[in-house]
Amino acid sequence: MIIKGKSRAGPSQLARHLGRADTNERIEILQLDSAGTTAEAFRDWQTYTIATKGKLGLYHANIDPDAKYQMTPEQWTRAVDILEEELGLQGQPRADVMHEKHGRQHNHVVWSRADMGTMTLRSDSQNYQA
Repeated sequence: MIIKGKSRAGPSQLARHLGRADTNERIEILQLDSAGTTAEAFRDWQTYTIATKGKLGLYHANIDPDAKYQMTPEQWTRAVDILEEELGLQGQPRADVMHEKHGRQHNHVVWSRADMGTMTLRSDSQNYQA
């Protein structure tokens, strides 16, 4: 399984990428911890970043298992939950979007890094080790 991720801004571009029906055979929003669309959620989450005086308020990860493995919905959820814990993003709003391309599934997960309780961004250091 390959998991890639990084902190970023650009909520509009990210929402467009996750919604691209021209490059994916199927797109399914599995979870969206916000009212409205992914574009509205990502815009709001990035806006919260202003209060923290940070810049990269979103964390985007791509979970891509080897083609020989078929994951169940429960396994996808477990993979996202484990990644969230390892990254220290528990309790943060998230969006979980499944793409199917060429018969293979991969998953995009986006979290808000802005912790409104502490008015800071959740750390993204050591994210490659996580």
